[in-house]
Amino acid sequence: MSYMGLIYSYSDRENLRELTSNRALAALSIGGKYRIIDFVLSNFVNSGIFEVSVIARTNYHSLIEHLGSGAEWDMSRKRGGLRVLTPFANKESTDSAQIYKGSIDALANHLHSIKKSMAEYVVLTGSRILYTMDYRDMIKAHLNSGADITIAYTNQMNGTQRIPQGSPMVYLDEQKRVQSVEILDEEQSDREGSWCIDVCVIRKTLLESLIADATSHQRYDLYNDILKRLAPTLKIFGYEYCGHLLEISTISTYMEANRAMLDPEFASKVFQETVYTKVKDSVPALYGPDCYVENSMISDGCQILGTVINSVVSRGVHIDKGAVVKDSIIMQDTEIMDHAKVEHAILDKDVIVRDGREVIGHPSYPIVLPKMSIV
Repeated sequence: MSYMGLIYSYSDRENLRELTSNRALAALSIGGKYRIIDFVLSNFVNSGIFEVSVIARTNYHSLIEHLGSGAEWDMSRKRGGLRVLTPFANKESTDSAQIYKGSIDALANHLHSIKKSMAEYVVLTGSRILYTMDYRDMIKAHLNSGADITIAYTNQMNGTQRIPQGSPMVYLDEQKRVQSVEILDEEQSDREGSWCIDVCVIRKTLLESLIADATSHQRYDLYNDILKRLAPTLKIFGYEYCGHLLEISTISTYMEANRAMLDPEFASKVFQETVYTKVKDSVPALYGPDCYVENSMISDGCQILGTVINSVVSRGVHIDKGAVVKDSIIMQDTEIMDHAKVEHAILDKDVIVRDGREVIGHPSYPIVLPKMSIV
């Protein structure tokens, strides 16, 4: 049997402010040298699935530049391989939010590409929740149960503080068949039921049929208009996931996800399988004689002359003498000059913090400096 992957590079259930104003969610930096898409793609590679399409919506230039031909993920192939599916131009609407009316509409717009695949089964996933999973186990469970659709769920928080707003909750019987689906209206930490983690397996021909039927009746959301509506009639089964989770939908959860990677025990779970990324061939990080680094991730190409504590630092960052960076995320090619102070902040790419300036946020509401800002 053959399998293909479909990845949504965006999420309708995220609010990351300036961080996703000029890039797709999947292209967002995490853990220093990685992007969110690296973890999603690596799951497919480590599961032996080398035909993957990434569905883009807006602001996908950074994503395309990062993915390139897919060679870093061994997906530069004559058959299958990696494809980025960008939206067709629509003269009737200039509103970027209306490019796709929902997740089903996004699939419908690229149905011709899906039909061209010779795969029998599709693994459909989002980019909002990061985890390490061998999809072969989930596919095996799908085939053994005779299910029409198998969706992954968890009963554990696994490092996530709360179930995010807009997350689907599934309710199963003793045979793990889905009885009903409910979409949360608000964040909850003690909700009963199983939290769906944004991945499902389905036969490709059935997916094509469901897409055609849903769009003909102007139904556009995968969970509301297919899983929730058809749970009583289709054989939809659950597959329990018991590993770690990193959920990214707000600035706070983005900070929590990066902070979790600083915990050696949690990081060992995140990186228990190889996570592939674009190779930059940068020089190793340079540490000055008077620098101080504690519990931080420092990427290659950095120059650290000051103090870095509990922070994630991406490639090519300069932290000059006397500068202090604490509880922050510093993205690529940013410079923090002499005696500047950055605390509880997220600095996007190519930001400059001048001598002696202070950028200090609050633990519950970090400051975000957009790309190419100068303070």
